Amino acid sequence: MRNKLGLGALDMEVQQRDWAARLLLASTIWACSGPAVLAQEAIGADLTLPFYAREGGSVRLGASTHSDISGDQRPGLAVVPSVEYHWANGWMIGTDRGVAYNFSKEPGVQYGLGLGADMGRRASSTGELAGMGSIDAQFEYTGFAMVELQHDWRVLSALRYGAGDNKQGAVLELGVNYNLDLAPRWRAGLNLGAKLANQNHMQTYWGVSSSQSASSGHAVYTPSAGLSELNAGVNLNYQITPRVSVSTGVNAISLQGAARNSPLVTKPDSLMGTVSIGYSF
Repeated sequence: MRNKLGLGALDMEVQQRDWAARLLLASTIWACSGPAVLAQEAIGADLTLPFYAREGGSVRLGASTHSDISGDQRPGLAVVPSVEYHWANGWMIGTDRGVAYNFSKEPGVQYGLGLGADMGRRASSTGELAGMGSIDAQFEYTGFAMVELQHDWRVLSALRYGAGDNKQGAVLELGVNYNLDLAPRWRAGLNLGAKLANQNHMQTYWGVSSSQSASSGHAVYTPSAGLSELNAGVNLNYQITPRVSVSTGVNAISLQGAARNSPLVTKPDSLMGTVSIGYSF
């Protein structure tokens, strides 16, 4: 297709792609430096990996409802924009996943490294987090892998390291994803996932130190490493045009182990509904 373009059309295409890349970079900086809408963790989000070895991007505007899981979150509606772009050579940049590189060129197998951000936690004067202080945003080093099985099943994993007060927090995410074509324009998906965290990450987000105990009134709590969350979600996607789609879904989240028993948790089980519209280019 590109070989058949004239020089004028080719220049226009290059300018459009340069504009898109600039927009993505600005959006990424905004997402990493602005307030975390769903702070503490990307609760209920299924594992998502860089796209296959093809070039293109997308812009998506989504809204989500969420209930109180811990003192860090308040019930309400959040509107979150998402922008990303991926190159055929394996590089990807986006507001959701930062910068990543996919070493594989095979659609059925993906693995790579990336650099993202953990947005930390804002200090609060009310709720269970009153007196707990804030958690600074930190860069996170990430590694990911995905294997596509038969019958539209995918097994996914991601390891994130670098968050927390001492920059040594680590989270391992494991997931299974299934997609089913219901009709020419309709597609349904099922996501099952689990999160495991090391002691540093658990202490940062779910623990209470002696100084935090004195300022918050909570008893000292030192959580151990282990399983911190199970999540499941279903979603439905409708392709309005080849470039425009609408999606809706429901995610169930259940804190586990030491995270569930944390004195900071007010509701260990929760549901989150989402709806979004996207444009691919």
